[in-house]
Amino acid sequence: MELVERLRCYLFPAGEQRARAVRAVRIAERGEMRMSPGAKWVPFTADETVDGVHSSFCWNARIGAGRFGFTTVTDAYESGSGRLVVKLGGVIPAMKITGPDADRGELQRYLASILFCPAALLHNTAIELTAISDSTVRLRDREDSTGATVDFEVGPDGRPVCCRAMRPRAVGKQLVLTPWIATCRDSREWEGMRVATSLQVAWRLPEEEFVYFRSEVVSLAAQ
Repeated sequence: MELVERLRCYLFPAGEQRARAVRAVRIAERGEMRMSPGAKWVPFTADETVDGVHSSFCWNARIGAGRFGFTTVTDAYESGSGRLVVKLGGVIPAMKITGPDADRGELQRYLASILFCPAALLHNTAIELTAISDSTVRLRDREDSTGATVDFEVGPDGRPVCCRAMRPRAVGKQLVLTPWIATCRDSREWEGMRVATSLQVAWRLPEEEFVYFRSEVVSLAAQ
């Protein structure tokens, strides 16, 4: 069996028909994040919608606790544009990143979110899958002009072991291309698909692998 077909068979264990009813997935998530190696882990809760028809997602998170001691973060890719917006207390602007680097990085995040919404492989005609080795499938958006791609390492059973990319990472006021890896630690069958329910994400820095994000899915809803 060819690698791309092996991946699809894993993601749609009972065939693709039932999953075709899913046009988008809404996720409630909780976990913890940190800003630098050695920093304290801070809890977060988030809601995310991943579009299965168009290359689009929106992740809204509340990080930290307390009336004023929290931060809101929006990660999104919509209508071909990416953005990262950070607000202190949910009100005071602290950071906003847009432009070509944000477009690339957020599109890469959408492509990696196939782990949550495999139905995008059925509906989103812009997504192209190509086997680039005996164990690696590359995803890209045919309509993208930034060169964004993500690579899924696929196991013998078709399971996506991890997702890798060169993504823009915020370093001060600059964005630096850095190796990035997302690992699915657990999954479940839902609406005819296998979807990720536990995720770990890291930057591969020259000196170490910096794990900065760990999460679990609290609930899933089809749209």
